[in-house]
Amino acid sequence: MNTKFELDEDFEWFLEQFGYPTFSQGVTNKTIKKFQGKLPDRLLTYWQEYGFCGFMDGLFWIVNPDDYEDVLEAWLGDTEIVEQDAYYVIARSAFGELYLWGANNGFKYIIDTNNGWVIEKKGDKKNIAKGNIDDAIQLFFYLKRPESIDIEDSEDKPLFNRCKVMHKPLAYDEMYAFEPTLFLGGEPKLESTTKVNIFAHLSMLASFDQKELLDKDGLIQKAFS
Repeated sequence: MNTKFELDEDFEWFLEQFGYPTFSQGVTNKTIKKFQGKLPDRLLTYWQEYGFCGFMDGLFWIVNPDDYEDVLEAWLGDTEIVEQDAYYVIARSAFGELYLWGANNGFKYIIDTNNGWVIEKKGDKKNIAKGNIDDAIQLFFYLKRPESIDIEDSEDKPLFNRCKVMHKPLAYDEMYAFEPTLFLGGEPKLESTTKVNIFAHLSMLASFDQKELLDKDGLIQKAFS
């Protein structure tokens, strides 16, 4: 894992969209070794090169899965999902959306914590079974876009930059939250936002036990309901 880092085209495109990290903390060799064989080697090289880091003052984060172990247990511990594969939170958004990677299934779930949705994705099982796990993680980053990670208000105006002005940029352990949260009747508007500790807040949201498992069709139905 100590070979010289070479930037691949997919992550280069990601950096063109998001810029270089605006926050970074180093990753220890102990952490790298812990996740070898569990997460793609290519992801671990990103960790070594860029650290656990935030982009665009906190819109998108590459995170330490260890930090989200308790949150993941709170959201999925009572579901069959955890019996299907070993899942890890590898990234998250400014608004507490969690991106999950499975050792066998790759990018399989997003937890939209504001709406209480566990969104099932296509995953990368076939690709990983063929030994193409690094291709799968590179594609994960290649497909990310700032506008799709941001949240829009009721007038379809992005909220992140306005939250950043109102509440200041995020630290590694912070997120922008809605009070009340959306699945409790809150509205996606600037006046409803605040800055909170992400771990305490997401654990609290999980305690309401209002999560829904949605596949692509279910998500489409939600969008048009």
